[in-house]
Amino acid sequence: MEETTQRKKLYVHVPTNIVRNEEIFLNNEEFAMYTRLCFLHFRNPEDNGNILKLDHRTLMNFLKITDTRTFKKRINHLHRLDLIKNRIDKVPTKGKINIVFNDSIAEGRTFTKLSASIFTYFNNDQIDTYAFRQIFYYKSRINKNLDGNGHDYCFSGFESMTKRFRISKTKVEEANKQLKKAKLLKIVKHKLEPTHEYIDDELQYDRYNIQMGN
Repeated sequence: MEETTQRKKLYVHVPTNIVRNEEIFLNNEEFAMYTRLCFLHFRNPEDNGNILKLDHRTLMNFLKITDTRTFKKRINHLHRLDLIKNRIDKVPTKGKINIVFNDSIAEGRTFTKLSASIFTYFNNDQIDTYAFRQIFYYKSRINKNLDGNGHDYCFSGFESMTKRFRISKTKVEEANKQLKKAKLLKIVKHKLEPTHEYIDDELQYDRYNIQMGN
């Protein structure tokens, strides 16, 4: 039974450089859209190849987009970054649209993997796009079983996140509160001396020990 459950569990895989805004910049709303497309590409029937045949209204509702202009703007930004291969100039009132997913963008890259249940937290308004992006970022920085007791940790400073995602410290704190309330992580603030182990934040003394939830 345990093996069957494990087989059926779904995950979403996103290239780690995109999670961290390395080389390619996506704001949090665009990241949520791209993450959903990554998941849909994984679930796509083999005979469709890289073409995602989507009900765009369902996708808009899923991403909490109320305006087709906003939808096109985000989709076409993904196109400009070559994350998808086609531009969407017109969104039909009814019917479906085709999006050509560019999976070659991730060749040779490492991936950050989270349970697809993360979408449920987002859909239920337990977390917003800031928290959605942040949990992926934390997962990308995880040191597996650092304490030897089966717990996964990462260390992250506010300064690096505000720069990477071009958001305020307040937004980082608000996202952390949502993630803690949803029991997706635990956060312990502590002091660390400067060390070459933390190259990104050598001058950032306030560190946050992030423990991933279930």
